[in-house]
Amino acid sequence: MIRVTMKSAVAVLAAGAAMATAAQAGGFNRGSANLDGLYSDSLGVYSGITFVSPGRSYSSVTGVRVVGGVPGAFAQGPVEFGDSFSVPYASAGGQLVENVACVGSYSQPYGADSTYTGAITYHIASQSLATRELGLTCSYRYDMGKGRLSFIGGVFNEYIEYKQARNFNLAFGTTGDSTINVTSDTWGYRLGLAYEIPEIALKASLMYRSQTDHNARGNYANTPFATLAAANGAPAPLIAAYGAQTSASATTSASLPQSVELAVQSGIAPGWLAFGSIKWTDWSILQSITLIEGIAGQPFSTSRFFFKDGWTVTGGVAHRFNEQLAGSASVTWDRGVSSGWDTLTDTWTFAGGLAYDFNEKIQVRAGGAAIHFTSGTKSQTSSAVDYTAVSPSEWGYALSASASVKF
Repeated sequence: MIRVTMKSAVAVLAAGAAMATAAQAGGFNRGSANLDGLYSDSLGVYSGITFVSPGRSYSSVTGVRVVGGVPGAFAQGPVEFGDSFSVPYASAGGQLVENVACVGSYSQPYGADSTYTGAITYHIASQSLATRELGLTCSYRYDMGKGRLSFIGGVFNEYIEYKQARNFNLAFGTTGDSTINVTSDTWGYRLGLAYEIPEIALKASLMYRSQTDHNARGNYANTPFATLAAANGAPAPLIAAYGAQTSASATTSASLPQSVELAVQSGIAPGWLAFGSIKWTDWSILQSITLIEGIAGQPFSTSRFFFKDGWTVTGGVAHRFNEQLAGSASVTWDRGVSSGWDTLTDTWTFAGGLAYDFNEKIQVRAGGAAIHFTSGTKSQTSSAVDYTAVSPSEWGYALSASASVKF
């Protein structure tokens, strides 16, 4: 019989697979709640962080700018817009009583950070989406003789903060950005099933995470441009509305997607483990986001996504070299969600990791990944002053470190 302990399996799996989930693949996916404690027979604390440098850019940009109210063509490139980011996680829990385990978790499920330079800043100078999930998930284990079946359920609170800045200097000669910052929090839930045979490191899990609906509110910081706007021929109502007032409220509504993930792992030879997963994310729920500013009650901007559903597929192997050291390697393909309004195309992530056991209770893990972004074209425009762009085939990277302590 093949014998690979569950402790070894989970360790090496986490070291490699954490890279794939935080590679900014699949729309705005970043991380997921760590639920390792649900499969442990003891209490423990799990934490880690992943740093991702996507280095995404436009190799060329073509569109229209406005100077003094007069449109003029421009061509520009390259423009780097994919900002680096970090994704932390933490969880604590394990078996509380016989057949019952619970885990409290912190994660950052979604995110986006982009800063644009040059002429396209007339549209959006920068934007960011930050999320925070605080969850409580429990499982009831049912002994089936050779293996055990777990029924999993939990709730989470999801907080989001969305920021956007527009620089109007191309239109009216002003300096500085007008910005909007809105926040919201709402509740969601997760449900799942898992089947394990620990002595051969077999585990199959099916997890569902619910959609979340947000009605966000916040602040609008306006950059007054009455004098320069008048000098450049701006309409009188525009000058009257925006010329003096510097701050107001802001609102928007948006939904973040539901998802379903099937993950399987099993020992395949002494000291060897194979693992894989497939995840569907309902990114088609995110069509556009319109920010409404409170000075004139008008749209500040509309970000058009028109995403397709996301699919993420991971496969890999793990090996225990000795009693203390184990390693893993994995490949992840993520189908791009772009429909021509952006360049979020297919990505390939090649990840590797090491896990080191100091003893039966303390373990540390480290990993790295190379991320290949396939080329894409932003071919869709929403107005006469919108732009098209091309992103080349590019490489990014990711690094991670994590640890667990059991009691």
